[in-house]
Amino acid sequence: MLILIHFRFIFNELVLNNCFFKIILRLLGLNNSNNYKMKTKFNGILTLLLAFVVQITFAQEKTISGTVSESSGTLPGVSVVIKGTNKGTETDFDGKYSIKVNNGAVLVFRYLGYSAVEKTVGASNTINVTLSVDEDNVLEEVIVIGYGTTTKKAFAGTASTVSQENLEAKSFSNVTGALIGEVAGVTVINSSGQPGSVGTIRIRGYGSVNGNRSPLYVVDGVPYTGSINSINPSDIASTTILKDATATAIYGSRGANGVVVITTKTGSTSKSYIEVDVKTSINDQLIPRYNVVTSPEEYIGYVWEGIKNKAVVDGRPDPVGFANANLFTNNYVATGYNMWNVSNGSELIDPATGMVRPGITRKYTPQRFADLSFNAAIRTEANLRMSGGAGDTRYFASFGYLEDNGYSINTGYKRYTTRLNLNTKVKPWLKLNSNINYAYSESIANGQTAGSENITEFADKMAPIFPVFLRDDNGELVPDTFYGGYQYDYGSTSGFRDRPNANGLNPIGSAKYDFNGTDRHEFNGNFRANIDLIKNVTAEISYGVQYLNQKNRDYTNKFYGTGQTTQGSIYVTDFSRLSENIQQIIRYSNTWGAHSLDVLAAHESQASTDAGGSAGKALQVSAFLLDLDNFQESLGQASGYSGGYTIESYFSKFDYNYDGKYYLTGSLRHDGSSRFANEKWGTFGSVGASWVMSEESFIQNIDFIEFLKVKTSWGVAGDQAGVGLTSGYDTFNVGNLAGNISIAPGGNGNPDLTWEESEMLQTGVEFDLGVVEGSIDYYSKKTKNQFFNRNVGPSQGISSILVNDGELENVGYEFDLTGHLINKKDFSLDLNVNGEIIENRITEMPLDPATGNQQVLNGVLSVGRSIFDFYAREWAGVDPSDGAPMWYQYYDDVNNNGVFDADEPTSGANSWIPADADVTNASGSIVEYQQVVPGANIKKRVTKSYSEASEIYLNKSGIADIRGAFRLTGRVKDFTFSTQFTYSLGGYAYDGQYGELMSDRFGAVGNNFSRDIANRWTTPGQITDVPRLADGADQNATSYSSRFITSTDHLALNNVNVSYNVPSKYLEGKGLDTFNLWMSADNLFMNTARRGFLPTTSESGSSGRRLYAPMTTITLGVRLKF
Repeated sequence: MLILIHFRFIFNELVLNNCFFKIILRLLGLNNSNNYKMKTKFNGILTLLLAFVVQITFAQEKTISGTVSESSGTLPGVSVVIKGTNKGTETDFDGKYSIKVNNGAVLVFRYLGYSAVEKTVGASNTINVTLSVDEDNVLEEVIVIGYGTTTKKAFAGTASTVSQENLEAKSFSNVTGALIGEVAGVTVINSSGQPGSVGTIRIRGYGSVNGNRSPLYVVDGVPYTGSINSINPSDIASTTILKDATATAIYGSRGANGVVVITTKTGSTSKSYIEVDVKTSINDQLIPRYNVVTSPEEYIGYVWEGIKNKAVVDGRPDPVGFANANLFTNNYVATGYNMWNVSNGSELIDPATGMVRPGITRKYTPQRFADLSFNAAIRTEANLRMSGGAGDTRYFASFGYLEDNGYSINTGYKRYTTRLNLNTKVKPWLKLNSNINYAYSESIANGQTAGSENITEFADKMAPIFPVFLRDDNGELVPDTFYGGYQYDYGSTSGFRDRPNANGLNPIGSAKYDFNGTDRHEFNGNFRANIDLIKNVTAEISYGVQYLNQKNRDYTNKFYGTGQTTQGSIYVTDFSRLSENIQQIIRYSNTWGAHSLDVLAAHESQASTDAGGSAGKALQVSAFLLDLDNFQESLGQASGYSGGYTIESYFSKFDYNYDGKYYLTGSLRHDGSSRFANEKWGTFGSVGASWVMSEESFIQNIDFIEFLKVKTSWGVAGDQAGVGLTSGYDTFNVGNLAGNISIAPGGNGNPDLTWEESEMLQTGVEFDLGVVEGSIDYYSKKTKNQFFNRNVGPSQGISSILVNDGELENVGYEFDLTGHLINKKDFSLDLNVNGEIIENRITEMPLDPATGNQQVLNGVLSVGRSIFDFYAREWAGVDPSDGAPMWYQYYDDVNNNGVFDADEPTSGANSWIPADADVTNASGSIVEYQQVVPGANIKKRVTKSYSEASEIYLNKSGIADIRGAFRLTGRVKDFTFSTQFTYSLGGYAYDGQYGELMSDRFGAVGNNFSRDIANRWTTPGQITDVPRLADGADQNATSYSSRFITSTDHLALNNVNVSYNVPSKYLEGKGLDTFNLWMSADNLFMNTARRGFLPTTSESGSSGRRLYAPMTTITLGVRLKF
């Protein structure tokens, strides 16, 4: 009977549709339009005959066809299965399907991320279906992973997809800033508020001691090497963070530090639309800076006190008289900076209080640098998106504009972007995709010089007695004859007087008259062909290309500041990068019975080439042209370079599941890198498994368990980005020697250098209990073959060489929990909390070539310690008798007399030398001493000598005990709202910037002070933790020690968003599908250990100089969809 049933199909496919048979028909005249009816009649008679025979048992079977779509278009790849059987089909590129069924049968339509639909076959031969997004069942959420997609239910690894709604609630120029707090185990470090800056991302700890710790970015399936700023967040459809080895090992040598997968938007064939959104924002710095002295009177009192105390330290007979006589001199405050109506220090300062006498008046009031450096600025963004299609072609097009002005004067970022994404089915077996993106940007970073002439440095550290604008000896403002207005005060170069604080510099003048800007062009293209080879087998060929070209101009004006000596100078730097990626993938996918198997085998080539050059010239002709031809004198030789690398890869992957309960996945990849000489190739891979327990009958009867999955995975990934392009090779420098070419040794390569390898083990659980859903993961990540510089003997002519040695481990727990607190028709409220608990430690140190054993201490590194553990001198406070700073000196009390004896081992000039001459302490540290001298009787005493103080592990780490974020999200009728907070508990960081504000180590007038300087030591017997002011006499008072190690505990309000969707009933007949209004605010406040201390702006949490603090951005926006 089966033979009869399939006979017609076989006859049509193998006879009537056979090319050879068609030729015979044509020769017989039966294949033209006039005789087509004869063929049709023949076919029809055969059909009737077969139908008559089959009707005995299958009288009601018929063909059902139709189209499956969703709200924005047709859906290709929808599973259409006859319920209760394994018989089925899938929709084609246009969402169409055809299947033979019996009357009364039930068709089940399933697609990832959508609610399943069942339809009973009746009289009609056409069944069209519209699927809707399954809001309640997130288990079928589509996840974009390495070289493919999967579902939350099926995936055995850990991948977190960030809601586009959450990303769009924030106002950032790129996706990195928007990822803050969104994913457990993902840390985003915004080291600068400069518009257009890109955040640093760390996934699951810190995978390398000295090498690369950054994740791989993949955009539309292609590894991305350009600036993430060229990807307009408005074009992004989904952002997925891949964390465990199952997710990342498929990327081999680039997946060790996690992967950020970005997928851009595509078009729709069912409904065309135009979408416009416009945002207007205010950028400002609402998060306070350090609380510094702003009163000139308070500050001049501290200066006088420092001079007086220095005289005491020097043993001068009349410290007060010395301070009075020297206060207004060129050694301290030049007379031209004396803003008070007095002639000397004795008239100004009351020696009994050390402060300005009551009733003293000013000649003028100087403007503060902080007041003129920062102003609220406007941010404007507009995006136009269009999508549609017809027949076999779909398109998505977008245009974006962003003008992001910084709150620091003359800083900003402007960007224009456009994208075109085309999909078309050329043949039933061939689909093509072209996705191209172009971005042009201009960034201005005036006043942000890496040296001392930096606006943010001056804002905190410039003394309030020194004005922004130049004044003559009578205290009058000096007109600017070049630019108009008044001259800025540059100190000695302004022609009146020296300034002891940053003489010759004025960053506000630099921001106004100098220029530091970069123009950047970027093109990203991805071209892909999908070919159906045979049943269940497809081929995919893709070519990705990324090209960027940028030009930086760093100009110093000819009239003021450092440019006066060169009469104006400019440095022009060009840089370009071309990256190409080619992938060839074969995929096999099949389902039989309760089994499902997907396999891919692939080859990938990646090549990247950088080129650049720079030239500097001086002697500017016109003050308004920044072309090199406008400068007449060369500043050294122009330079240029080019270099690149290639990676060749072969890899495969399989995914198997049985009965929708048991999932197994594995990958294997073989990578070769041009960065290495002898050890070019590395092999990486993973295996993972999961068990969806909620599909078991013994769980399905438990009402409150809607979903429960346990998972585990293991794998190895690598990294090669932590070394230079030629680290495996010796290089040479060429030059000009007396008119001849000279060649000299350059870098010393290690031909045996190879990959760092990260081995990761993970176990976890995912669950949905109705009211609460979430996931908990445990992982252990060991990175071997660390990149370390190893000292070598002087006989080799070099000091060190880069080698693979040592091992680092990150062990952590992650949790992501969402509670559905209220879920009513017109009101809902959800609370999401995520967090990370992580330990980071060295498990193996590199070898010491002198001994052949592992080093005990390398810098601050030691076995069992974190790379962020603090190894420093221990602060002991202030000597109450004279206000001098003190530290602790540790020693081995060999004779146990409780007193340090001169011959006992301690820190200092001959650090920690064991008494036994046969015992060696190679590192000279207390750490190694305690290992080689078991039972050492270690004690400590107080010392005023910083050099004698002992460096020890302080048992404090830069890694927090727990860190993460929580978000409250709700809906009230047509209003939605959300608030996101980030938090951190238990970590520490070094606040060196606060330290600089807590002493006069640069001299009595060397810098401004924190308001906490009011707690300094002033009189003998006073108990305080703040040393005296002494005009630089206590140079080490703020040197690196435990004194300024500060808790990084913080709570920050990262984002607030309120949105209103105008009900559809008000839009009917107006041509609008969506009308959305919203307001959002980013970086509203941060509560830390002290004002101005922002531990989230650096990887270690420590404060750094020249910090352009993150901006607070308040945005109003509107979105229209037609």
